[in-house]
Amino acid sequence: MSTMRVVTFILSIFIVGMVEMMVAGIMNLMSNDLHVSEAIIGQLVTLYAITFAIAGPILVKLTNRFSPKPVLLWTLLAFIVGNLMIALAPNFAILVIGRILSSAAAALIVVKILALTALLTAPQHRGKMIGIVYSGFSGANVFGVPIGTIIGDLVGWRFTFIFIVVVSVFVGILMYIYIPKTNDEIAVKNRNQSETKHSGGTILRPAEVGKYLGITFLLLVANSVTFIYINPLMLSGGHDLSFVSIALLINGVAGMIGTSMGGFLSDKMTSKRWLAIATTLFIVMLLLLNLFLTGTVILLAVIFIWNIMQWSTNPAVQSGIIEHVDGDTSQVMSWNMSSLNAGIAIGGVVGGLVVSKLNVFATTYFSATIAVIALILILSLNQISKYKAKRV
Repeated sequence: MSTMRVVTFILSIFIVGMVEMMVAGIMNLMSNDLHVSEAIIGQLVTLYAITFAIAGPILVKLTNRFSPKPVLLWTLLAFIVGNLMIALAPNFAILVIGRILSSAAAALIVVKILALTALLTAPQHRGKMIGIVYSGFSGANVFGVPIGTIIGDLVGWRFTFIFIVVVSVFVGILMYIYIPKTNDEIAVKNRNQSETKHSGGTILRPAEVGKYLGITFLLLVANSVTFIYINPLMLSGGHDLSFVSIALLINGVAGMIGTSMGGFLSDKMTSKRWLAIATTLFIVMLLLLNLFLTGTVILLAVIFIWNIMQWSTNPAVQSGIIEHVDGDTSQVMSWNMSSLNAGIAIGGVVGGLVVSKLNVFATTYFSATIAVIALILILSLNQISKYKAKRV
């Protein structure tokens, strides 16, 4: 693929990733303006995840017979309209409608962009290219969410969503120029697809795959319970929004490092061992968070290690799942994505209940407890060497 097409795909994923977690950085601003509790505002992340998980497969099925370019352009228009509704919402009800619209559109954008990436890339480079395009999510955490938080702090949270709309319009122009019009270029790639169509994925060990999916779900629940409420948590520790922006930037950098590190260390140590180490450190950092909440450097260090460990678990899980599947792994990977979104959704619900019934400080302890359950599941995993020995 051309460089500009890759940039277009990365930016498409970037705006979706930014919208997903943006609420965490401007939660108090939205709460004060709309006169809704922070616990309720936090459910916007849950709403996004649920809509994303449900709408994605349905919209893909409905649009499969159409060319990708018009589908993406019309979907991006719906995404822009949804975010404009949020920016201009006179009340929380209108904001929810805008959130549902933008979430559903985001689900289709991600699926179509990743599908195009695979289709327009030679088989031997697909994994690498999908990873490059998917880095848009990490970039959203490193740059998008902190920038959005700063904009919200300076001129109001509504301008954060106006910023997203402006970037989306720019992405739309790039899509119009660099996405293939019909099936002209895509048809050339069908030869590659035909080579793999007859080698569908076979799950060799369903129980182990089920464990990995459970690990993804539990770790995302654990992370979301605290991360979605990181804004009020840090404000309660005496920090201001500028410091929250720095913390979110640290989170994004940690995400990029963790994603790369998790894949590397999983290859070196096996996915089970790295998952056990990363989850243990993840739990320790969550337990330490409240102790250093009033600090600065130490608090940022805790947040940094927490997020490196959490982000590093995803490539480790994917690596582990692939070991238990023969052939095409796309179906199982889609289940893993569903587990991820379900974890975010449930984590938002649990976090909201904890904040409303107890207090924001209790979120870290609930997160650590859920992560302990994930650790037990990790320790129950069987090493792949056990199955290889049986074959011999």
